Amino acid sequence: KSDITSLDKTITSIATVTGRSSGELWGQIGSYSALAKEYGSSLTGVYEVADLFYHQGLSTNEVLEMSAQALTLAKIGAIDYSNATDYLTNAVRSYHIDMSNASHVTDVYASLAANAATSVEELASAMSKTASAAASVGSDFEFTSAAMAVMIETTRESAVNIGTAYKSVAARYGNFKSNPATLVTDEDGTTTSVNDVDKALKSIGISILDSTGQLRDFSDVIMELGSQWDTLNTNTQRWIVTAL
Repeated sequence: KSDITSLDKTITSIATVTGRSSGELWGQIGSYSALAKEYGSSLTGVYEVADLFYHQGLSTNEVLEMSAQALTLAKIGAIDYSNATDYLTNAVRSYHIDMSNASHVTDVYASLAANAATSVEELASAMSKTASAAASVGSDFEFTSAAMAVMIETTRESAVNIGTAYKSVAARYGNFKSNPATLVTDEDGTTTSVNDVDKALKSIGISILDSTGQLRDFSDVIMELGSQWDTLNTNTQRWIVTAL
């Protein structure tokens, strides 16, 4: 009885948001039952996930697609439904990933977790802290996810700390991107300009500016730097790291 009461409450919430009748929503129970069976979830759990997505203003088709991927993320990452929904929404919205391709998010997390000393939940949590800032400076989803995996594996810092650190670096780069003439001052009082960063990287043949004078995508610059990193002496490494 309590399950039916909880289910009816969730369906009523969806009806209120969508303007559809409870009867119509009860009539779709077959689609939700299929999801529950496929992902080993309770029927109420599936409706609760759908309710969260309906509250985002999504269409029924979008809700079913996103719900399936949120349930997948919850299952492979041992994440609760609410957090899985938030993590998936964050990645899809920040990187403008088509909802019909939302499975790409879970695929990337699962692949990285299988090949690095990290977990799906750590990756999703770290990404939730940095996705918006990273996307704004051209650090694409795959690159940023891989960066999170390497940083977590190497440092064993918490996922939240890693995501916040990457967000800070991306935000600093983003300040240059919005106005290359801006002087950026960190919390410790260090002031850096785009010229300082460009000068440091140009010392090893990398420019952060494209042919039109605009900042290049962050991931492209870091990939170029990474390809040379082990050939640089300690002083050069420190100079570049300090500038960045």
